[in-house]
Amino acid sequence: MLKNELIHPSEPVNGRTLSNLAAVLESYLGGGEIRDLDLALLMNVPLNRLSQLKRAKSSVYTVGRVAEQSVLQQDTVGDDDAELPGIRPSQAVLVRLLLRCPQLVPIPLRPSSFEVFELLQPFINALEEGQSVRPGAKSGFAPLFGRSYISSYKMLSEGATGIQNAGLPVARLQLLAVGKYAEIFKAELQGIVSASDHAPSYVVNALKCHDGWALLREKDSLTDWLDDESHLRFESAVHKLFGQWFNDCYLAVLRDEAKSRDLDPFTALVRGKWVNNLPVSDDKFLSYDRFCRPILGRSDSLFALFRESFGLTSAEAYWVLGLQVKAFYRFRQRPQQRIDAPTAILLRYLFRYPEDIRFLISEPMAGHEILAHLKQQDKKFKLGQLAPLFGASRVMSYEFANPDTPCPFFARRLSMIFRVGIQAGIPVYDLLRESVEEELEARGIDPEQFAKDGRWHK
Repeated sequence: MLKNELIHPSEPVNGRTLSNLAAVLESYLGGGEIRDLDLALLMNVPLNRLSQLKRAKSSVYTVGRVAEQSVLQQDTVGDDDAELPGIRPSQAVLVRLLLRCPQLVPIPLRPSSFEVFELLQPFINALEEGQSVRPGAKSGFAPLFGRSYISSYKMLSEGATGIQNAGLPVARLQLLAVGKYAEIFKAELQGIVSASDHAPSYVVNALKCHDGWALLREKDSLTDWLDDESHLRFESAVHKLFGQWFNDCYLAVLRDEAKSRDLDPFTALVRGKWVNNLPVSDDKFLSYDRFCRPILGRSDSLFALFRESFGLTSAEAYWVLGLQVKAFYRFRQRPQQRIDAPTAILLRYLFRYPEDIRFLISEPMAGHEILAHLKQQDKKFKLGQLAPLFGASRVMSYEFANPDTPCPFFARRLSMIFRVGIQAGIPVYDLLRESVEEELEARGIDPEQFAKDGRWHK
């Protein structure tokens, strides 16, 4: 039986395959197009190198080969010995794995802005009640994410799709709120399920496998088995707990951000008047309460220290903040000015509640934990096979499995995927092994010889 060339490319994975991956993931994730920022995250390369990677051949054709001067001048601007860029084995395996099973992508499912609004509307109502803005007005939506109230109508318009149309930093804040709501929803429903003898199997399975919007988009069907009294208690508990987070954590960050901009918190939260482009002198900066200090573009700010503080690669840091390279350097070139409000709110929140970064990006699963899982799945699996399974040489297995060393660069994304797969109950080891076998066949590498030496290149 012929295999689907889109999902099972017969040639070694190359840069052109990334467009197929984008199409598959766009269909699965929803919420707008797959952007270069998403692909850079998945390939774990700096955003400014992605265009080069999209044109790259498989590393089977480039390893040890030197770039011609014409290519060198166009792409690398380096010395004459620069090696041709190529799709590395770890990237090739990852692409094949996600083409086969997009559910493994370590990017949260994305609701529409209107779906986020429906989730938050009761809390927006409470915020506006008794104030000058009509309770329940859509205008109160965008200000919760650092935008003007006028942006609410664009974000919630009938033709708007996804949560990317208001800007990626806004999209990240919305994912944060959705992730927190889903966490509370899941915990409360799990408590009911564990005490019940007649919880439907699909509910038990959904609670085991899903988080975030993947869970909340099914929230009505997950609770329709409850009787009226139980359902009311459940909804009341979720509303109370999320309301506490929304008021005590999220809105507190918003109010502190408003104060850092010398703005009235109510005006900022309800009317969305977030802009203050005035420079902040060193003396003025020190005059703010430490919780309300402006986030500036300077080198010692939370903005400049974010990547290092959270132990992220550049691709991961840009993705979490939803920033293009140009935006990053534009902020850095204005050291005494405040950065954009949505980005500042996101940073202020993450530095205050760093564990909640999990709602945006998965943490790589530790190599020794992966090794233990693989040995449970396959009693014959050996340490030396670990790194080759993840697209690296056999010798890298020892560093990868060492619990005292951070996750190696080559394994970061596949390690994230491994965590996602185990959590979702997907047979990730089988899928990973099959993806490796497909890439080996495409590269013309004998699988028995690969099992012996773990070499990805002849």
